Formats: sequence, C-alpha cells, structure tokens
Amino acid sequence: MSPEVLERLSSLTPRERDVLQWLVEGKSNKVIAFELSISPRTVEIHRARVMEKMRADSLPSLVRMALAAGITPKGE
Repeated sequence: MSPEVLERLSSLTPRERDVLQWLVEGKSNKVIAFELSISPRTVEIHRARVMEKMRADSLPSLVRMALAAGITPKGE
C-alpha cells in the first residue's frame, strides 16, 4: 500500500476513523449514528470529511483504500 494512503489515514480524527470502520462494514448513516450515539447529520458530516481527506471519489473507492490499509470489517 502506498505511503500516501497511510498519510491520509493518519490525518483522520478518531471519530472519523470510527465512521470509516462502520462504512467498511457497509452500514448506513442511520445505523452508524445509532451505534455511535450521534445524529445522522453528524455522521454525514464525518463521512464527507473522510471522503475529502482520503481523496476518495466514491464510497467503493474509499472502502477499497481502507481494506488495502488493513481496516477490515469487525466480523472478520
């Protein structure tokens, strides 16, 4: 994996990393909000920031980067 992707990951806040983990799991904004005890709107904001910081142009692209970086679904 490229050091560039690792650098992008390191720029995420702990909450953004939490949201990223749930996105890798395939969870919706509402489910993520419930699990993290925050509002769905707050999840949308974190998700947008994750997409921006990771320079991902789509959710599948973001998930591929996360999986390549070793972030796996919790069930695995």
